[in-house]
Amino acid sequence: MVEPLYVPVLPMKPNALGAYASLARSVRARTSPLWTIAPRTGPLRSLGHRPATPVDPDPAALTEWLRGKVTDVMRAQQAVPAWLDAFHVEDEPGPVTAGVWALLADSPLRPVTGIERAEWQTTACAELARASGNGLGIRVLLTGLPDERRAHAVQVLLDRIGTPSSIAVDLLLDLGAVTDEHHLADKWARRALELFGPLHQWRTVVMMAGAFPRYLPESFHAPPEEAHRFDWDAWHMVRHARAEHPLHVTYGDYGAHHTGGADQPSDGGGGPPWGVLRYTTERTFLLIKAPTKGRDRSVVVRSLARQLVEAPDFRGPLASDGERWLRDCAYGGGGPGSGNPAKWTWAGHIQHMTYVLRELRRLPGYATGVLPAGD
Repeated sequence: MVEPLYVPVLPMKPNALGAYASLARSVRARTSPLWTIAPRTGPLRSLGHRPATPVDPDPAALTEWLRGKVTDVMRAQQAVPAWLDAFHVEDEPGPVTAGVWALLADSPLRPVTGIERAEWQTTACAELARASGNGLGIRVLLTGLPDERRAHAVQVLLDRIGTPSSIAVDLLLDLGAVTDEHHLADKWARRALELFGPLHQWRTVVMMAGAFPRYLPESFHAPPEEAHRFDWDAWHMVRHARAEHPLHVTYGDYGAHHTGGADQPSDGGGGPPWGVLRYTTERTFLLIKAPTKGRDRSVVVRSLARQLVEAPDFRGPLASDGERWLRDCAYGGGGPGSGNPAKWTWAGHIQHMTYVLRELRRLPGYATGVLPAGD
């Protein structure tokens, strides 16, 4: 099976699922998301931090809800492999076993475990990896410079899995939010690769980070704000610093959304009276805050969309369904209208994922995992 060129970390929510399913077939074939299941209910979660007690009040409802979510992902993925992380719903073994793991054996989805997961969860992932033949992913959260203790924890996890050659294992290095030029993401990632790379013959090694800002521009009707894609820069620095190293590092990001997209419960209710129109350029995100309510809202949203469509970096309506929707929104054509925050995120994910994959394909040696001499 051909491994991906690009790994976006996406929340298992309708706008992201719809965006992935809407990608051109050639883009989708080399794009394998890391799907993260959002909690069904309860408070805001944080990846890597387990609640002291289970917070979902209805395990039976959670099981059925999870079955529906996993089925949606399987439908979107079709035969393309992807990873599935159920961290936010792993408070109790029963619902996640019956609602998630029981469905994956006949799908291309790979379960995800990690050094902070319960032993039952790791065991379940390993058993599923053996039964399905799909392998599994180890997601390592990097919140600082890793050390030998972190490497030992990864080795203990590999020993617990019992990694014979029949189980393929992927290393998913997650640096989280990288929204500051002073962030040492490249240094953390290089150290992690030095420590974890020799521990196993990894099938795929992914470096993931997100640069989309969590806190957005204050004003409406302003020119687009620009947020730098520091994650893209950090990955390039790691790639070139390790030009002579045989371990290939796949690029991953959080799509056109901030890193907390899967932390918000699915039944969280209505959001603020605004959303964000977004567009990805070579080095930045262009962001415009748009209203969801108010008089002449559609007229205002269309005028804001025109600022993106008329920007020098706009790639035209033939680039993807995301660009096509923005063009139609800007000039009032077609049936989608002026949309809402979910639709704006959907369009943002499509144009972003399409653009990123095309840029990766242009990098010398990237598709083969080999950098040309002197790169």
